[in-house]
Amino acid sequence: MNTMTREELVALLDDFRDRVAAGDSLEGKLQYSLPPVGQHYEVGALYRIGQLLGQGSTTIVGITLDVPGAAA
Repeated sequence: MNTMTREELVALLDDFRDRVAAGDSLEGKLQYSLPPVGQHYEVGALYRIGQLLGQGSTTIVGITLDVPGAAA
C-alpha cells in the first residue's frame, strides 16, 4: 500500500473514473483506507489503461506483484 494525501487519492480516483467512463479501462482493483491515527490514506490500485489504443498497459500503485523469474 502507498501513503497518499486526500488530494492525491482524489486525483487517482479521477483518473480511474475518467478512463472507465471513456472505455479506456476494462478492469481494475482499488482499495483505500484512512488509518485511525494519521492524515494520510493507505492506497492500493491496479487498473488497465490504454485499451482504446490497442493492448495498453497497467497502472500500479502500492501493490507488489509476485512474478516468478521477474527482475526485482
